Amino acid sequence: MCNHKVMQMSKKVVEFLSKHGNLPSIKRVEERIIEAENRLNNKLLKLQAGLEGEFIRALRERGYLPSTPSEQRRFVSMIFEAPFNDMRTVIADESMFGAELGRQLTLEELLNQGLRVTFRNFSEEVRRRLWERTYQFSADSFMRIQGDFIRTLTNGYEEGLGIDEIARRLRKDFKNLRDYRLRTIARTEIQSAQNEGSHETMREYDVRYKQWITVDDDRVRGNDPRDEYDHVYLHGQVVEFDEPFSNGLMYPGDRSGDIGDWINCRCRERPYIPRKGEIILTTPYYP
Repeated sequence: MCNHKVMQMSKKVVEFLSKHGNLPSIKRVEERIIEAENRLNNKLLKLQAGLEGEFIRALRERGYLPSTPSEQRRFVSMIFEAPFNDMRTVIADESMFGAELGRQLTLEELLNQGLRVTFRNFSEEVRRRLWERTYQFSADSFMRIQGDFIRTLTNGYEEGLGIDEIARRLRKDFKNLRDYRLRTIARTEIQSAQNEGSHETMREYDVRYKQWITVDDDRVRGNDPRDEYDHVYLHGQVVEFDEPFSNGLMYPGDRSGDIGDWINCRCRERPYIPRKGEIILTTPYYP
């Protein structure tokens, strides 16, 4: 049977299991994560307050557009470097709440599946590693944002635009930053941290199998035929802990994969303990 037909059959099985309650809902989990996302987004919005006025004022004082790529990078960095570094620190700090939530949820899952576990906090070494990983990853997000502003200056210079027209375009960039980009960063960083915390916890407690769970709503990747990435197909999939899921990610939010597979992703990883008499012969496996 061709891979396409196998995938379609698997999706039907997943849809059936979801509708009939054989896969856990994570709506309750999502509510807790949304609270963390909102808190982080609000902190980021406060840190960007005043940047728009400062950027345009500095451009007007200069009196002309920076013309070379190096000048454009220096100008943008002059405005953004300090506040963006502050944002990265806030993101890393807030991500620890997401990681600890992932740990708590994982331990709850292990208890619910019949294992006796003793709750322990992350070690300082693990906390430091998770903090530094988030701090480094967030740098990529802010480099992309700076790149957008550099492109606005570059295009304006090449088109021979004046300061007033460039200011109008920059205001659109800042509106996009406030309304969309910072929200995306907050969601992605909190969700990724939650799954990294879960993954570290499963590693610590020697969990053998892990399962991919989606929010199971219309926004999940794969519901829209135009989606390039399919997480509907992944819902309920079980693989060994050291094995990637069928999309190549080790856990939802794993940023070693394509950005389209993890940015804004709301899925989560959970431990999977086979029931008595249940034998997993091959993976990926659907219970």
